[in-house]
Amino acid sequence: MSTYRVFSPKFLSKLNTTKLVEGDIKAQLVHNAEKGKSFWRPAQVSKRVQNDLRKACLQQGVEPTSIGLAAPTPAKPLRYKPNKLEKHERMRAERQANIKRNLEKMPQTIQAWKEDKLKELAKQKSSMPF
Repeated sequence: MSTYRVFSPKFLSKLNTTKLVEGDIKAQLVHNAEKGKSFWRPAQVSKRVQNDLRKACLQQGVEPTSIGLAAPTPAKPLRYKPNKLEKHERMRAERQANIKRNLEKMPQTIQAWKEDKLKELAKQKSSMPF
């Protein structure tokens, strides 16, 4: 909850006479027919003053919607985003799977290596009997 704030009597006297319209509270898209362009007109009452009016209404026991203030929007839930981690930690599962796959192929790899070595030795051997 926000802290308790003491509002001046002048500010509180405006609560009874203030009637806000939507243009005072929200920014509006206005179309200029002569130029054929649109632009955003900012709210006449800033968010800070709107919040002060809402707090003063609650202190005085006046409903904020009765003077034209919009109902406060509910807070959004916090977004959970896991830590990025180090690259070797992120890649660990993929690396372990790759190691496991290579270990399963290891007998064929060794067999192919031995055959290559035998072929190289056969090439180096001379055809001479001595």
